[in-house]
Amino acid sequence: MDLVPLARVQAMAEAGERSPLHLMLTSEEVELSRFTTGWDLHGVAGRIAAKEAVFKLFHVADHTLPWQSIEVLRTTGKWPTVRLSEPASTWAAEAGIEAIDVSISHEDQFAVAVAAGATGYPTDKETFHAEHHLVQR
Repeated sequence: MDLVPLARVQAMAEAGERSPLHLMLTSEEVELSRFTTGWDLHGVAGRIAAKEAVFKLFHVADHTLPWQSIEVLRTTGKWPTVRLSEPASTWAAEAGIEAIDVSISHEDQFAVAVAAGATGYPTDKETFHAEHHLVQR
């Protein structure tokens, strides 16, 4: 989970072409985050919050967030979706994460995102459930 104040994004957006947002967002994310009048501040804040929430799933020590390797895009239904590239994809695999879901919300002054990682389980579901005390014996 992560919370991003819109004031933080506003300050970055005001830096113009030298904005750190161009380092934090991929070109595809920039396309999704720009209006003809400027940045979609709520959308950018939500993407940044989602990237930070996803990064926390990996539990990697001594690494900075690889902004460009965690992309927060949209499905055809406009739901947020996550696409990973190196090094984030390796960290996800090492953490046993096979899929990531994110939920993003924003209000006047803040955006919040929650990320959940899904791991695989044995194909023998009965064994899996017994090991996790989900089946009474």
